[in-house]
Amino acid sequence: MPTPACPLCQNTDTRFAFRDNGCELRFCHACELFFIHPYPASGRQHTEVASGRSDAIELLDCQQRYQGELHYYDRHFSAIEIECRNARSILDVGCGTGHLLERLAARSDAFRLGIELNPQAAQFARRTAGCEILEVPFEQFRSERKFDVITLINVLSHIPSFDGLFWSLRHALSPGGKVILRTSEMARSVSRWNQVHWGLPDDLHFLGLETLDCLCSRYRFTVARHIRQPFEEELFRPSRWRQMGRSRLVNLIKRAAISTPAALSALKSLYASMVGQRLFVSFIVLQLAHGATQPLAGDLL
Repeated sequence: MPTPACPLCQNTDTRFAFRDNGCELRFCHACELFFIHPYPASGRQHTEVASGRSDAIELLDCQQRYQGELHYYDRHFSAIEIECRNARSILDVGCGTGHLLERLAARSDAFRLGIELNPQAAQFARRTAGCEILEVPFEQFRSERKFDVITLINVLSHIPSFDGLFWSLRHALSPGGKVILRTSEMARSVSRWNQVHWGLPDDLHFLGLETLDCLCSRYRFTVARHIRQPFEEELFRPSRWRQMGRSRLVNLIKRAAISTPAALSALKSLYASMVGQRLFVSFIVLQLAHGATQPLAGDLL
């Protein structure tokens, strides 16, 4: 059997990393991307996201997703808000049930637009955010309007085409515009046990510690801001444990941990000593590199 090629750099020098939920995760030695194998075609991935199911992964109902977004942006909105202060137009890609756009509504002078493939979540977001929500893959998004800020919060790992994603980003950004990413980065030594549930195959890939440099070089972006935080700092925040999921057993464990004094602190110390400093949660701000207004070779295809 031929060695699977990396979906980012097409290098075939890849190795098996681990298996979860019946899916194989591989590592590219050239760009350090972690990716699932077999890697899906774009059309299939978009169809599954729109239907609300990706193989064995089923989305939470919209009200639960919205409650999760409330907790999530209680933790992270301030960093996003700083980057949006001077923005006159904001596009939220993979907006979910619309809570980020709802918070950004306080910016009454800013045009807001969301993209969400799941029809139920998109309809919920229209009511929540009070703005237009499109149901189109971002790789196919075309608009005469340019955006000062484009957010992809926990979305990068779900988009199957790097070329399609960054082509659309380049054409949708206004001069001096920003791309805000919230995503995972992983060390080569990452363990299967850094997360109980990895979300495979819904998550298609994860950045390695050097992958961002490869992305910027390939698509002519520069890094304006990069905050890399150990996963355990995010994992054991009380507000994260208040986010209920699909499993009743896991939800019971979460409630018990929250109600037990010092439980989360003890769990964090145990995690850090066993598998810490291998998985990171990163806040990244990208801008087009100087002179990157010229088209890429692939733009003419």
